[in-house]
Amino acid sequence: MTETAHLPLPAVPGARGRAVILLVRPLARAIDWAPLAVVAAFGAGLLTLVQAGRPLSAGAALVLMRVVGTLLGSAAAFALVDAMATDLGAAAVPRWARQALRCVLAGGVAVVLWLAAFAYALSRLPEGTLFPVTDLLVEMAFCLGVALAAAAAAVRHATGRQAAMAAVLVQLGLVMATLLLPDRLVLWPPTCGAGHWEEAHRFWFAMLPVPYAWLAFACRDLRR
Repeated sequence: MTETAHLPLPAVPGARGRAVILLVRPLARAIDWAPLAVVAAFGAGLLTLVQAGRPLSAGAALVLMRVVGTLLGSAAAFALVDAMATDLGAAAVPRWARQALRCVLAGGVAVVLWLAAFAYALSRLPEGTLFPVTDLLVEMAFCLGVALAAAAAAVRHATGRQAAMAAVLVQLGLVMATLLLPDRLVLWPPTCGAGHWEEAHRFWFAMLPVPYAWLAFACRDLRR
């Protein structure tokens, strides 16, 4: 028996889908957007102030986009804190659907903010600088997936912001651990398109489904 009871929905095709759509507005109001707003402001400040008044170097832009991507993933984790998660009352929409919708809303905003930051960084780079959006977006998507998956797992056992903070620690710990790998296993190449760039991004692309599979498993309905 799931922890959250569900009201029977009418036997009409798409009834549950319509219920989820109707849930978008109240969930958007319920999500804690403050962490994403703070990171957006912080990232804008970084991208504006670093090497201000002159073109941005490719190396600095690469580091900045990785920092912004990691922090946006951490901020999105706070969206998974759901005050209704342990509600024993009836709900027309199951917990997994509410959590999935939170992931889509917060994750979508995080990706849009990252793309805006990328576009601004690109505008500051010297013309012709190699700065591949697809490879960098894969890195960001992996960091985002780890943060959301860790948060989805944490909120099953704790409530409030401490659950999101635990997810942030997991994500940042994983990033730091991969930064400390030996040179032959570099996963964050310091130069776009050079050194271990292709090998590293083949690895990130192959690993990308892992955090999202973990996220799907962690979002399942709670059980007694």
